[in-house]
Amino acid sequence: MKTVLLKLCFCFIFCSTALAQTTFNTLVTIDPDTGDEPYEIESGDLDGDGTIDLVMATYDAAGSIDFIKWYKNDGMGNFTIQPTISSSITFIDGLEVADIDGQFGDDIIVSSVNQNKLVYFLSNGTGGFGSETAIDNMISAPGEVKAGDVNMDGHIDIIVPSFSEYKTVWYAGDGTGNFSSEQVIQIDVANVDTPYFVDIADYDGDTDLDVVIGIYTFPAPQSIEIYYNQYIESGSTAVTWIKDSQTVDNTLSRIINIAFADVNNDSQLDVVSTDINSGDVIWYNKVKNGSSTPNIISDDSIINGPALAYVTDIDNDNLNDVIVTDFGASDDAIIWFKGNSNASPDITPTTITDNNFQMVDIAVADFDNDMDKDIASIGNFSDTVFWLSNNLITLGLLGESIDGLKIYPNPTHNVLNITTHSNEVLNLSIMDVVGKEVLQKSVRSTTKLDVSQLQNGLYIIKFEGSDSTYKFIKQ
Repeated sequence: MKTVLLKLCFCFIFCSTALAQTTFNTLVTIDPDTGDEPYEIESGDLDGDGTIDLVMATYDAAGSIDFIKWYKNDGMGNFTIQPTISSSITFIDGLEVADIDGQFGDDIIVSSVNQNKLVYFLSNGTGGFGSETAIDNMISAPGEVKAGDVNMDGHIDIIVPSFSEYKTVWYAGDGTGNFSSEQVIQIDVANVDTPYFVDIADYDGDTDLDVVIGIYTFPAPQSIEIYYNQYIESGSTAVTWIKDSQTVDNTLSRIINIAFADVNNDSQLDVVSTDINSGDVIWYNKVKNGSSTPNIISDDSIINGPALAYVTDIDNDNLNDVIVTDFGASDDAIIWFKGNSNASPDITPTTITDNNFQMVDIAVADFDNDMDKDIASIGNFSDTVFWLSNNLITLGLLGESIDGLKIYPNPTHNVLNITTHSNEVLNLSIMDVVGKEVLQKSVRSTTKLDVSQLQNGLYIIKFEGSDSTYKFIKQ
């Protein structure tokens, strides 16, 4: 695998940062023993404390016990294994994180392909989760799970394909944890097309959520179809669906990931897919009810068994990049392709990590609150959860660091938590990016700092008697 290190300069006014290139630290193991074959990982604020946590689910094809576990983040990227959420749900092929009841923190939704059920676990406000609650316990072989507001009532709804029933369905949520019976998005009455992968986004720009579906046909080829939500067009509260008259692609050999994303950075959503058999990672410039132009991002000469294509800006240049993970046996890597404005990504990848873990899924978020995006992943072969810190922005410490200092959440809206290992009073000042002091405060051990009156933007914290400075963003 070819590796190129892209050196990018990035600095902030008044920040004591020594930074420059988009590289990643060596992976840090969070869980050395997940159970057999971890398959799904997602991130979210699972306990409502303002930090981004992780949840993982296993999929053991051999049929032994599967696990749903979560990992609490202290805001600085230090994760601790929490009590197991479930060890009774098996073959977990769909995992989603969303706040479905408006309380305490993000909740966890999973599908079991062999137990034929779609269930959720509510965050309980005490750092744990409630018992399994069924959305549908009679759905046949459910696949990938997505959450979003389909009917635009302000509540989270759930979308999932039913592989053995040849249909994709959605369930309307009421915001308190209750869901309607299934409502059909797509169905093949001929019992040929079997959907398994989905994503949701406002693809046609009318503000309601549309759906892209990866459909298995046996034997191949397999296909990708888009269904447009007609909520806005109908002018009523009814949700109906219309299939795009032109298929995105019907030449794929084995789809393993599809998504809506702006790959070429033209402010219009595209479709991206991975084909684990051919080794192709493809993005499609698709016109609504019109042509679909495929563009190869990566082929089997780079990664021969791609699993996931994740589109996000990881170098903070306001352009989406593409992260690709490997599920094959020969490459075993996470790589990324730098995005370009109004064009395909660069053809030469940069390696993020390279090992024999088979990393089928990733979660991307700012786990250590330093304002760049980090990556967490799972080793399907190694049975591990780990994360890699992005070195794009590194807080530079010009003097001695303050013992045990943590500043979170970052970004924040109203309250900034400041904790240290010391009981001594520390005086701090907050400056804006032009050096004007906007706030002074004395803190001790644990302090909740009210920053609600500050204007949105970047701020610098300076502690009296220390040369160290720290950044946070007020949103």
